[in-house]
Formats: sequence, structure tokens, C-alpha cells
Amino acid sequence: METSEREMTMHKFSPENWLRLENEERRKLLPPDVLLQKFGLKQGMTFVDIGAGTGYFSREAMNIVGKEGKVFAADMSTDMIEFLRGRGVPPEVSVLQSEEYHIPLEDSAADLTWIAFVTHETPEVRRFVDEAVRLTRNGGKVVILEWKKQSEERGPAMNERLDKEDLKKELGGLRVASEGSLNPSHYYLEIEIQKQN
Repeated sequence: METSEREMTMHKFSPENWLRLENEERRKLLPPDVLLQKFGLKQGMTFVDIGAGTGYFSREAMNIVGKEGKVFAADMSTDMIEFLRGRGVPPEVSVLQSEEYHIPLEDSAADLTWIAFVTHETPEVRRFVDEAVRLTRNGGKVVILEWKKQSEERGPAMNERLDKEDLKKELGGLRVASEGSLNPSHYYLEIEIQKQN
């Protein structure tokens, strides 16, 4: 199997750069409350944030789901886990140390599973997304946010980015319920989960 240029240059986001995830410019481009509600997050739901980073989306998810709901913030980086536990998210959020292709939660735990800007960092995209599907209940959703494949000053290098059509090919067999542009830099795919009984 050939190694793609993307795989050869791929790298994980460095926790030292956490401030890039928490600034006003990002909040304008990606308002977490607006986005989470756009994709159907409501009070009482269970939300799983894969590659939660600083808790940018998990914090707002907790405000939306309330006391009746649950939020799980998962990350592979021990540094990010420490950040999440220390000041990233409120104590009601369950912080989970994950592996590349395994989140320590039972099958069908989530109503909404969120993968924001980490799919391009994984060598085996379908295996990574299949783990998100495993975590999501029948009728629930997996939402992937990613960088458009274009050259720009911020974000990953263009050769590390995942083109939306290439990503959709990787997801063959899964039902992409909607897709589109979020802003000049980012796109989304919304996968509706349909599991056999």
C-alpha cells in the first residue's frame, strides 16, 4: 500500500500551541454554541468530543445539554488531558484519555459525536471514523469539521489537509446527511448513523 504525501508529512497538533484554539478570531469563525445547536445538540443529550483539545466545544456542549445530559471530552495527548482537567472544562465534563482508534466508552453511548479538525491527523481515516460510529446510537450523528484543502496562513499545511470529496470517498457506505462550508476556511460533513439490529 502506497504512503500518501499527506501521511508522510502528517503531524499532530502540538499542545504548546493551545492558545491558537482559544481566541476571539476563532470564536467568530467557529462560534461553538451556534455550531453545536446547528447540528442538533439539545438539553439532556450525550455528547462525545473526540480530540477535544482545550475543551473549546465541550465547555459549550455542557451548557447546552445541562444537568440531564452528559459530555465526554476525549484526547490522546496527556498534556491536553491535564489541561482539560486543570482549566479546560467544568467538573461535570468527563475527561477521557483515548488512543488513536479507541475511545473508552461503550457502544452507542452518544447522541452526537464530534470530530473537529483532527481527522486530517490520522493515518487511517476510515478506522478512526468507524470508532466514532461505534460510539454513536442508531439515529444519532457524527459530525466532522475540517480545513478546506487550500493554502492559507493559519491551520495545517495544504498537503496535510483532507479534501472534502476525498474524505467522502473514505466514508463510503456511511450516510452523509448534509455537507457544506462553515466559513472561508472550514467545511463539515454530517453523518447520520444507521445501525442494523
